[in-house]
Amino acid sequence: MICRNILTPVFVLFFVSLSTEMYAQPGNRSPVYPDTSWMQYATPEEAGWSSEKIAEVKAYADSLGSDAVMLVYNGAIVTEWGHNTEVEFIASIYKSLFNALYGIAVEEGRIDTSSTIGELGIQAKPPLSETEKEAKVIHLLSASSGVYRMPEGRGPERGSSQPGERWYYNSWDFNALGTIYEEQTGEIIFKAIEQQIAEPTGMEDYDASWGHYFSQPWRSLHPSYNIWMSARDLARFGLLYLRDGQWNDKQVIPSSWVETSTKPRFRNILGDNIPAHWGLLWWIRGGEFARYDAYFASGVGSQSIWVLPELDIVFVHRASRDYNQGVYGLDVEKILLKLIEARTGTPAAQPELMPVQWGEE
Repeated sequence: MICRNILTPVFVLFFVSLSTEMYAQPGNRSPVYPDTSWMQYATPEEAGWSSEKIAEVKAYADSLGSDAVMLVYNGAIVTEWGHNTEVEFIASIYKSLFNALYGIAVEEGRIDTSSTIGELGIQAKPPLSETEKEAKVIHLLSASSGVYRMPEGRGPERGSSQPGERWYYNSWDFNALGTIYEEQTGEIIFKAIEQQIAEPTGMEDYDASWGHYFSQPWRSLHPSYNIWMSARDLARFGLLYLRDGQWNDKQVIPSSWVETSTKPRFRNILGDNIPAHWGLLWWIRGGEFARYDAYFASGVGSQSIWVLPELDIVFVHRASRDYNQGVYGLDVEKILLKLIEARTGTPAAQPELMPVQWGEE
C-alpha cells in the first residue's frame, strides 16, 4: 500500500526512460505462458538483465524486509526469491480478482453495470436513502457510490456525495459488490475464482475451500472476503491482465474490460505528491511509471501485483509473512525501479528457458 513519499533521483528517471526505448519486447517474439509450472531464464542475461545488478537489488530488498519477490518478463521468470510458493492471505488484492469476475459476468450478460443498487434490492444499515439507491454497479466498481457508513469523524458524512461524484476507498462498496455478484450469478465467490480464473490460468496453489467470509454485522450487512494465494499464482493473475485477458488461445476476460478497468476514472486520489489513480478495482500509477502504462493491485503487508505493459513485465512483491509494515508501498516501487535499472542488455533472440527451482532465500 502507498504510505509515504520518496524522492527518486534524477539519474534513475533518466535511466528508466531509456529502458523503455531500448528494451521493449520485440514485435516478432511470441508471448510465453507458464504451463503446469513456471519457466525461468537460464540466466538473467538471457532476458537482458544483469545478474550482478539483480544481486544488488536483492540485498536492498532484503534489508527492507521483503519476503517474496518475482520478476516476470515475456511470461518467464527473470528472477525470484523468498516464499513465492507459500499460500498467504492476500488482503485487498481480492478487489482486482473481483474485477476479473465482473468482467466475465458482464460479458455473459449476467450483470449489468448500469443497474442501480436499489433495483438490485441491495440493503444497508441504516437503510439506503433514495439518493443512495441510485448508485450503480459501475459506481461501486469505481469506489464512488456515495454510500458512507463509517463511524462519525472517520470518513465522509452520509449524504455528502452524489453517486459517481467522489472517489473514496470504501469497504461498503467492495463488500456490496461481492453480494451483488453472488446474488446475480448464483455462484460462490471463492469457487468462481477457482473455476473462472485459477483453472484457466493453471494456478498451482489456489484452493477455494480456504476462502471464507468475514462478517461484522454491526458495521455492514455485507461481508468481506478472505482469500489465500501464493505469490506465483498472483503472478499468473498479473500475466493474464498483461496479456489483455487472454491465456494461450482462450480469452478468459474480455480485452475491452481489461482496457476499461486499467484506465483512470479518478486521478491523484492520494494527493499531488503521489500521482496514483483509480480505475475499476485497480490502482493506476502515474509519475515515473506513467510511461509504462503501469497499474497494480495492492494489499496490506506490502503485497502487490504490478503490470507494466510497455515493458512486458509482471512484478509481485510481499513483505514479512506476519504483515510487518517495514516495507512501505513506495519502497516497493523503488525495488521495482531498481529491477528495471538492472536491464542492461538486449534479450537473446532465442533465450534458453528451464524449469524454475524455487528459492527460499
